[in-house]
Amino acid sequence: MTAPRRRLGWIIYAVALTLAVLIGEVSRGTQPDLVALASWILTAALLVALWSYALRRRLGHEGYWRAVFWIVSFATVLMLVPVLVSGGELARYTLALTVPIVPAFVAAYMYAYRSPEIWRTAEA
Repeated sequence: MTAPRRRLGWIIYAVALTLAVLIGEVSRGTQPDLVALASWILTAALLVALWSYALRRRLGHEGYWRAVFWIVSFATVLMLVPVLVSGGELARYTLALTVPIVPAFVAAYMYAYRSPEIWRTAEA
């Protein structure tokens, strides 16, 4: 796959994931609590990293995004493990909703650790 096609693929994925997150949050219709607020913040950070990677744009410093990647990853694992270990229908449902966001974590990692052209171009 050529670089422009790969970039287009990331942009399409970013649009789809962003829409899915927004629709999901609007359709929940529950009162926000502390856990929901934390989830929104982590999701926003992941989406910003995804969009920055997809658009090949520098935002802030790569050290910041390295920290964001690990914080979001750790928090996600911390929230998912108890649900997945419990088994049952909720675990299957949670796993089914988690699989489509794995590429966003890949993009966040690539943005923070494997995109020297983004960081080098902005500094030049």
